[in-house]
Amino acid sequence: MEGKHIPKITTPYINLQSDFGFKRLFGTEKFRKALLQFLNAIFGKEILVTDVRFHDKEILPASEKGKRIIYDVYCSMKVPPETSIFKNRHLLREDKEKDIPHHFILEMQNIYEPPFEDRMLYYSSKIISSQGKAGWNYDLDPVISMAITDFDFSFLSPRLVQDFRILENTSGELLTNKFRMLFFSLRQVPSLWEECTDEMQRLLYLIKNMDKLDKTSRPYLDGGYENIFEAAESDRMVAEDVVLYSQSLERLKSYQAGVDYAAEQAMEKGMAIGMEKGLEKGLEKGLEKGLEKAARILIALDKDDDFIADQTGLSLDRIRELRK
Repeated sequence: MEGKHIPKITTPYINLQSDFGFKRLFGTEKFRKALLQFLNAIFGKEILVTDVRFHDKEILPASEKGKRIIYDVYCSMKVPPETSIFKNRHLLREDKEKDIPHHFILEMQNIYEPPFEDRMLYYSSKIISSQGKAGWNYDLDPVISMAITDFDFSFLSPRLVQDFRILENTSGELLTNKFRMLFFSLRQVPSLWEECTDEMQRLLYLIKNMDKLDKTSRPYLDGGYENIFEAAESDRMVAEDVVLYSQSLERLKSYQAGVDYAAEQAMEKGMAIGMEKGLEKGLEKGLEKGLEKAARILIALDKDDDFIADQTGLSLDRIRELRK
């Protein structure tokens, strides 16, 4: 990096929602313990992850016209059969096999880009289909896709965790445990560390707030998250990583500013339409239509109901009706 300007990081810990920060924490051999801690916090007693093996994050298309995939994190997990999702299920594999590989995809998505849910499904499908080989009996390794998002899906009830599997519609019975897709919303993480009630909430809190913390903060003093703090400590980063992180953070801030600007423009446009309609057909009715149009645009931009209500003056009940 000789002769190149090295930006100065002004926070003790880096932003883990940035592309660089997220991949440094969960996608590198150096901090594999942080990933293991996160996975075992997510799965609890359901799955015990004993090790992970990182894979190439880029999958090239089968043809020149195909679309390549670049995952944030793609790895397989070593899971003992007695603690895996195969527990109490018929196994096609020989009993002597000591562990069953579980393919795992982890993504960080700060802004909703439709159709993000379809993109995650496509990502999963590529891992599933890549297992096919000659003479194979369709004994699939499980594929689990996860996304940490800084938004709530407008068409789903807001929850900290959305857990999707293949179930029978009437009975809710599970068809197969070889496919699973989870979404974790940072919007639903408790605002205070003391309000976090389990390991999963605390780890998501750290991902959301790491660049606001220091060594006097409660999460650091409580202990138990040394691997996370070590991965995020800005003073430990070499010059090249500082440059890459600064560029990644700048892209994130620019992207977020662009979305906020689009929301402001949508609001102004909606107000202008409302005033125009008001002059033609009565101010009150026209203004209401304009505000509703602005609200629909803000819904499309994935703004939450409270924000939309604050910007438009519409009631929360009316905003929920517009989402339907």
